[in-house]
Amino acid sequence: MKLKEYLTPFFFGLIGIFAFAPFSFKPLIILSYAYLIKELTFKISSARQLIMWSIGHWGFGMSWLIVSVYYYGETSIAISLLIFILLILTLTLFFSLPLLIIRTSLFQDLRHSSLKYILIVISLFMLNEWSMYYLLNGVPWLIPGVVFLDTFSQNIYPLFGVAGASIIVYLCSTLLAISWHKNKKNLLILSLISLIFFIPNFYKRDSIGEQINISIIQPSSDPFLKYTENYKTEIEANLKELINTASPTSSLIILPEAELPYAYKSSSFNEFESDINTNKTIIGGVWHINKGNLYNSMVNFKSQQIYNKVHLVPFGEYIPFISSLRGLISFFDMPMSDVINGKSNQNPMVFDLQSQKKMAPLICFDIAFGNTVRKSNISSLFMVNISNDTWFGKSIGPYQHLDIARIRSIENNKWMIRATNDGFSALIDNNGTIVDKLDKGVAGVLDGSIMLLDKRTVYSQYGYYLPYILAFFILFISVILKLCLRKQY
Repeated sequence: MKLKEYLTPFFFGLIGIFAFAPFSFKPLIILSYAYLIKELTFKISSARQLIMWSIGHWGFGMSWLIVSVYYYGETSIAISLLIFILLILTLTLFFSLPLLIIRTSLFQDLRHSSLKYILIVISLFMLNEWSMYYLLNGVPWLIPGVVFLDTFSQNIYPLFGVAGASIIVYLCSTLLAISWHKNKKNLLILSLISLIFFIPNFYKRDSIGEQINISIIQPSSDPFLKYTENYKTEIEANLKELINTASPTSSLIILPEAELPYAYKSSSFNEFESDINTNKTIIGGVWHINKGNLYNSMVNFKSQQIYNKVHLVPFGEYIPFISSLRGLISFFDMPMSDVINGKSNQNPMVFDLQSQKKMAPLICFDIAFGNTVRKSNISSLFMVNISNDTWFGKSIGPYQHLDIARIRSIENNKWMIRATNDGFSALIDNNGTIVDKLDKGVAGVLDGSIMLLDKRTVYSQYGYYLPYILAFFILFISVILKLCLRKQY
């Protein structure tokens, strides 16, 4: 085998990553998927191309996982690398198998019918995308529709969410793949036409509502020292100082995810809380132990309402198939792997006891799950996303995490307060615009104001299911028709 046969698909899988933050060469996602579709449909050796493309795509795009397991899981770099390889192989296999269906006898004549070809390919990719929300409890990262942020095409987010935007990617990529294989004269024309979807966005929705002043605390603590006894005092002193420097006009102060190195309502926590000299409402992340279970939680210090993180970080906060692996392989006993996920139907959090006004609480990885965010916003006026992006390190993870948060604001027509340990903390409006932010590695306080909005989008009312249901329906009908035609001959 020629080395080129392996390197070419790997290269095209890799360049697709440069469509995402922080690079944002957005049209590359269409080129990347166009190559994949071309190889998948028109080449005999599609399995090899598909696997190499997937390794290039997921391998680089999920590279932040090595850092997260190393930091957050508190394990060695060797074990972090091993876990990363296992996850990439799982993603590659999971991503590859559904798409190889198109190579079966059921769809072998697909290429001869352009319309059916386009519909089937788009549907397969859409269902494969939907499955990413459930693989290993969900790893919805590198969803193609994300790349339309800051383009005019982002206006599809309030209608059909990221899934609706992904359809555009798959459609353009499929048309480009057809031209690439059959009529290369149209390749340049189609490529230029697809650029229309990436023109800058100039449309802004109204953001008129009640205004409240808030402060975000970004302490920038050292993750390696966080749980050492000597560093605890320094963390507490830093937080108290930052809280005291918050704007006197702020009615709400937000702390990042799991910043305090001890559990909620422990003696250390109670002592810290009593030392805070403020009447403002403080909401922040803490570890919470309930009935012997450890939760990653968000707590309103004043009302004592608790929200437990729903979606845990794979291999960081939990180990997939832990019941089978623990005891067989000792290194799976990582310090942070015993966290329990919260229920998906938790109530929004009350931030104003007097008016009983509510906000949508979201912790770290929760923000990647569009339907979780949608349900949290049913009766909420804004969103609070706390995160500890320290465990991303200096990888591409924090940039992509921030972009996902911005999209959630657009989908739900809500302002977002985003508080992280060491960046990027930000105020994001309902158009996904970053009003203000604190950069990576900076300790400080971000003072600002947000608008309370109660107007819901089509997406927030009716959910994100329509694109996936439509894809399933198209595939189902196609299979039924194919089987019926077979019986006639």
